[in-house]
Amino acid sequence: MQPTKVFHVEWIGNTLVIIPQGPTLNFLYQDVHHEANSLYRLADDPKMQNIIIDLHVVDYLDSIIIGAMIRLFQKPRNRGGKSVFCCGRPELLEVLKCIRVGSMWPHFDTREEALEAVNVEESHT
Repeated sequence: MQPTKVFHVEWIGNTLVIIPQGPTLNFLYQDVHHEANSLYRLADDPKMQNIIIDLHVVDYLDSIIIGAMIRLFQKPRNRGGKSVFCCGRPELLEVLKCIRVGSMWPHFDTREEALEAVNVEESHT
């Protein structure tokens, strides 16, 4: 069964946690485009300080999803916030490193470590 949402989104304190659900080929193009635009609007919310992209669900991401992540990761910088990845599988991290995305933003093995890195306590959920 294919997921119906391209991204799962959670708020933890002032941090937007985004969980990609798979590569673009699993979804209709217009759904990917619509949900990415919705994420950009969420990232413009004044309460958003940080972004964590939790990669635990995916083995692979294509250029469209990676492009959306890069656009999102640039938003917190304007507010003095942070952007990080977490929970990526080694193969996916190697791909991100090869295209230099993985070296631009830090990766943490667990969501708890990522939350600590952006100074958010998970107990505020």
